[in-house]
Formats: sequence, C-alpha cells, structure tokens
Amino acid sequence: MQIILKLTTACNLNCVYCSEGDCAAERLPEEIFYKLVDEMPQLLEHVKSQRVEFLFHGGEPMLYGRDALKKLIDYALENLRDYKVEFLMQTNGTLIDSEWVEFFKREKIDVGISLDGYPEIHDANRRTKNNEPTAEKILSNIKLMREAGLNVGTLMVLNSAQNIDVDKLFDFINENDLQPKIHSVIPCGRASSREDTEQVYDDYVELMKKLLAKSLSLTKPKIIEPLDEIINAILGVSPMHECSFNGSCAKSFICLYPDGETGFCGRDNFSRLLTYGNLREKNLTDLYESANAKKIRARQNYLTEHDCKNCSDWELCHGGCAFEAVNYYGTLDAKYANCQSRKNFLAWLKTEGLQLLKAALIREKTRLRKSIKLKKEFCKEIDNLKVADYIGRT
Repeated sequence: MQIILKLTTACNLNCVYCSEGDCAAERLPEEIFYKLVDEMPQLLEHVKSQRVEFLFHGGEPMLYGRDALKKLIDYALENLRDYKVEFLMQTNGTLIDSEWVEFFKREKIDVGISLDGYPEIHDANRRTKNNEPTAEKILSNIKLMREAGLNVGTLMVLNSAQNIDVDKLFDFINENDLQPKIHSVIPCGRASSREDTEQVYDDYVELMKKLLAKSLSLTKPKIIEPLDEIINAILGVSPMHECSFNGSCAKSFICLYPDGETGFCGRDNFSRLLTYGNLREKNLTDLYESANAKKIRARQNYLTEHDCKNCSDWELCHGGCAFEAVNYYGTLDAKYANCQSRKNFLAWLKTEGLQLLKAALIREKTRLRKSIKLKKEFCKEIDNLKVADYIGRT
C-alpha cells in the first residue's frame, strides 16, 4: 500500500503545466498524519499487506522542513514496527543541499527528482516564481546526491508539442547517466485548458519509439520507463507496475491532501474529482471502502464488458489511467482518452520494438562470443608458455 502525502501545496516554482493549479498554500497538520498512522494497521490487515510506502509529495515537499518531516517519520516507524515501512519523496530538486542529502541518507528516503529533459526544454516549463531557470541547479544537486552514494530517480514530463531534439534528449539522458520515467503532459491543473491532447500524445509516442531505438543501439541499453516495463510485460518477464497501465487505481494507493481529504491520485488535488471523504471525520479503512473508491475499482469490470471488451491489449493497458478518463470525459465509465494511439504504440512495440530488441540481443551475443574466444585464445597462449621462456623474456 502506498500513501501519497501531500505535505504542502506550496511550491517555490511556477511550472506551466502544474497539476496543482493555482490553489492556496496549505500544510498537512501533524495530527492528521498521526491519525492516519494509527489507523494504518487496520487498513493493512484489511488489504492483507505487511508493507506501506509513504510518498512525500507536494507542491514542493521539502518546504515542509526537515524537523517537521523527521517527526512524521519517527512516528510512523515507532507505531508501525510490525510492518515494512519505506519512505519516498518526489521533489523538484532545487532546494537540495548537503544537509538534505545527509537527511535522505540517515532516514533512508528514496528520492525522485523532476527533470524535464535537457536545459532548454526543462527551463521552458519549469522556472522559479522569479522566472529563473532551474535545470543547472537540479543537475548540480543530482551530482551532489550521487557523490554521497544516493541513487536518484528522474521523472520527465514532456510537452511534445514543443520542438524536442530527440538526439539531444537521448545524449542528455546518456551523458548524465539518467534512468528516467517519461510521461506526456496531460490537460489538468494549469494545463487544463489545453486542446492539443491527442497531438501531444501522438508526438510523445513517436518520441518514445525513437528513444527505444537509440537505447537498444547501445552495448548497454538505457533503462527508460515505461518502455522497459511494457516490453517486459509483453515478453511475460514481469507484470506492469506503472499505475496508468495496470488498473491499480483505488487498490494500492491512497492520497492524503493537506486539509485531510483523501482520494485516489496525487494529480487530483486541483479538481478533487473523486475524493473518498475526510480523515478528520472518518476511519481510514472506511475511506478505502467509500462509495467513490468502490466506483473507481469497479471501473475495471465495467471496461471489460464495454469499451475494452475483447481487447487484445487489456493485460498491458487495463483501460488506462482512471484519473485521465474522468478528467477528460467527466466519467470513469470510459477508456483511456488516447486509446487508439496507445494501441498503435503497443502494436509497434510487439513488432518493430521486439525486432529492435532481438537485433540488440544478437549483437550482444556476438560480442560476448568474440570476447570469450579472445579470452580462450589468451588463456591457451599462457598455458603454452614455458616458465623458461617467460624468464628469458623478462
């Protein structure tokens, strides 16, 4: 079970597509978090889980402050001793310094940083409230974290309606040793007035195809999500974990907003389309079993009997993101807004994508065979050398 904690809606940036929109700054009260933790064992027993992840989110979660965050962490660890508890944070990465790095290490917080590609495209969308660029600062902070031995995940939200140089993007990913998860911008929050959603997603698909081809041309391919997950799912290696593909909405996630309201998605703070109720007033397990939560979970059954009936891509898509469906159509009873484009993408991955993978595996097999042959020849040469010959040569 993952609990998405909207620690604050405040932020030090002014991103053009922010899903939070322009809401007033709010802060999650400690007592609301304590109540959530106190009621967590009952929910975990209800869903038959021994594991809980707390994802610190925002706004910008680092504005909550280290001391305040430490109190939340300590309370969770103390009161959930019988469970596996993990902490994650999604941050814009601009406020990281050596003290925060030590805090992340000490508290064992896995950190993901929003970095939307190379500086020109990142800084076109993610600037400070004073309109200053942020990419170089973020890259410097990623380096600081790596020097401290921390792994850093990167989340890229790309507005593919902009002119994106694919070669430059891939070189940027490769040169900075990034393993990004790349999403397309969607029309919610500050981007809610966009009307080019279909074109943006089509361009995103073409971009991902080119990135996969470039990745598989390397001796050691780059991990770029959700490409790796989709291909592994196609091959039957592992199931999809990405929530917008696996139909896990309202099953494995609960979002807690600063005012105590709960819901199913961290992106829904702006519109509050399908909240469960307020944790101040109701028990956590009752919220998980609220009418809206059940309605979201029932979406899967509805789609298999209607929009997605007999779809060959069901196990790879599950009707797409529930939030995007209700955000786009105003109802849960609808498949993914970019259904046909996704189907085309999956068809490409099953054919040309797998052919690219096969070619890459053959190249790697050939390289390994040559390497093994050279090693065997070298070992044979060493074995044939006589000690006297070796002494004579030296």
